[in-house]
Amino acid sequence: MLSLGALGCGSPAPTPADASADLPGSEGGVIVDPTLELGTGQSSWESLPEGARVELIHGPQGGYHLFARFRERQLGGDVRVTFRVVPVDGGEAINDPTDRIRVLEGRGLIRTAQGWESASALLVILVRVRAPSEVVGRSFVLEANVTPTGSGATATLRRTITIIDET
Repeated sequence: MLSLGALGCGSPAPTPADASADLPGSEGGVIVDPTLELGTGQSSWESLPEGARVELIHGPQGGYHLFARFRERQLGGDVRVTFRVVPVDGGEAINDPTDRIRVLEGRGLIRTAQGWESASALLVILVRVRAPSEVVGRSFVLEANVTPTGSGATATLRRTITIIDET
């Protein structure tokens, strides 16, 4: 499992290559310094650095998923989150990248001294995976897109991960 100190307690701040604000047309507002951090962990926050190993979870209904979490400082306490998982060498997403999760302060988001954090693990369901052998040991890009509700501006963060199956 991965772990790193809490945001602001020795964690490196994301660099411009890590987080970017995508501002679609005139409908989006400007997000100044959308500090976003990507994590994992079922029961508690685990930082997700570049190249991290992420456990493939065998769901009770027979499918597969990953656990994802996020922290953000500038976007507010009411956001919509989407995830996208694609092979590092390109190709189709192995999850449904249109699957949106809305979280609000007190309903999936908790306020911290630095901003907001997902209160629990968010499931990234791998709808195109039928067997662990399709993904275990392979590298993927995990992308999180966080959009304040009512805004067209999106903060995006990508990490290269390797999916493992050690359970």
